[in-house]
Amino acid sequence: MNYTETLARWATGIDGFCINDEVLEKAAEFVLDWAGAALAGSAQPPAGMLYGIVRGNAPQSGPCTVLNAHMDRTSELWAAFQNGFNGHVMEMDDVHRKAVFHPGTVIIPAALAIGQKLGVDGRKLLTSIAVGYEVSIRVGIAAGPSHYMKWHTTGTCATFGASAAAGYLLGLTPLQMTWALGNAGSQAAGLWQFLDDGAMTKPLHPGKAAMNGLLAALAAKNGFTGPNNILEGRKGFLAATSLDAEPGALTEGLGDAWQLLDVSIKPYASCRHSHPQIDVALEVAREAGFNLQGIASVHISTYRTAKDVAGGSGRYPKEPHEAKFDSAYCVATALARGKVRVEDFEPGNIESASDVKKLWEKTTISVDESLEAEYPAKWGAVIEARTDDGKVYKASTLYAKGDPEKPVTRDELTEKFMDLADGVLPEEELSALTGRILGIAGTEDINTIFPA
Repeated sequence: MNYTETLARWATGIDGFCINDEVLEKAAEFVLDWAGAALAGSAQPPAGMLYGIVRGNAPQSGPCTVLNAHMDRTSELWAAFQNGFNGHVMEMDDVHRKAVFHPGTVIIPAALAIGQKLGVDGRKLLTSIAVGYEVSIRVGIAAGPSHYMKWHTTGTCATFGASAAAGYLLGLTPLQMTWALGNAGSQAAGLWQFLDDGAMTKPLHPGKAAMNGLLAALAAKNGFTGPNNILEGRKGFLAATSLDAEPGALTEGLGDAWQLLDVSIKPYASCRHSHPQIDVALEVAREAGFNLQGIASVHISTYRTAKDVAGGSGRYPKEPHEAKFDSAYCVATALARGKVRVEDFEPGNIESASDVKKLWEKTTISVDESLEAEYPAKWGAVIEARTDDGKVYKASTLYAKGDPEKPVTRDELTEKFMDLADGVLPEEELSALTGRILGIAGTEDINTIFPA
C-alpha cells in the first residue's frame, strides 16, 4: 500500500459538514488552549529574540495575526513560524500520549495563517485542524518509540499535520496533497540534544514545523512536486528515523474515529512526562498530617521515557528548560507549595526556592516495569514520601489531569487561558477573545476572531 497517497486522498476528501459537533467543539477548545500558551509565550525572552529576526525580515503588515501584546500582522509563513514558536515556549500546549508530541502548536498556527489569508469560515478552519491532527498523530504513532529517542516528534511528525491542514484549506487535489506531505517530510527535523545543555532550542522546532508544513502546501498548490511515498519509501521518513516503525498505523481505522479526541491538555508548565508525578505529589501533599519538614526521602516510580526525557540532568536546575524537564524539581515543588505554577519555572524563583532544593536533593527516580508495560497508552507514576519516623505517604495514577480519562472542564480551560494570557492583553479583551474562539464554528470569516 502507498500510505502517503492514501492519507492524501482521505485528507482532501473530508467534508466539514460530515464532522460531528463533538470534534468541532474539541478543536475550538484546542485553539483556545494554544492561544493562551502563545500569548504567554510571546512575552518570554526567547520569543523576543526570535521575533526580532521576524520583524527584520517579514512584512510589517499582512493578513495574518501574530499572537502577542500588539496582535501584529504579517505574512502567512512568518506568522505560522512565530505563532508556532510562541505556543511552545511555556510548555503548556496540548499533547497526544501515544504519538508523544504536541500537535496544536504546529497545526493551529499553520491553519490559522492560511485560513486568515483566504478568509475561510470557522467550520472550515476547525475541520482543517482536525485533519492536521489526524494525519500527524498517525505519523507519530507509526514512527514508534525508537523515533522519540533521538527525534523531537513535535518538530518532525507535526510537520505533516501542518501541511495537511493547510493543504485542506488550499483545496489541494490528492496528488498535490501527496506532494505537500512529501516535501513536508523532507523538511521534518528536530533533535533532543538540547536537553543536555538546557538550551532554548525546543520551541524552534514547532515554529519551523508550522512554517515548513505551510510552505510545502503552498508549493504543491503551485505545482511544485514532492516524493509520492515519503512515509513508507525506502529512503523515506519512517525508514530514516525509526527502528520500529508501524506503517499500518498510518491508515488503520482511518475515518472510524478522530485522533483529536484522544489529545490531552496540560495544566502545568513542564514536560508532560512529569505531569502524572506532579498529580500524585499534589495528592500526597493534601494528605492529613503531611509535613514537609519531616520528609526524609521521596521516590518516584514511572515508565522509562519519563525518566529518560524528564529525569533531569543530575544537577539542580538553573534555567527554565532544565526545571521543566526535571521531575524531581516538579515533584519537590508540588510537595513544598501544594501547587505548581508557571512562575515556579522562572530563573529567580528556581534559585531562591531553598526548601524545594532541599527536597530535590532527597528525591530519586526509577523505572517501574509494570508502568513501562502500560506506556504509551497510559502514563503512570507512583510517589512514596518517607518521614524521619518511618511513616510512608504514597499515591499512584495511570493518567494525568487533562487526559481524556481525566479531562479539564471548559471552565478550567477558560481559567487556564485567562491566567496564561494575563498581562499580555487587557482582561476585557481576553474575555471577549475567549467567547469568539469557543464560538469559531459559527463564524463566517475567521478574521473577525483576531481583529486588527
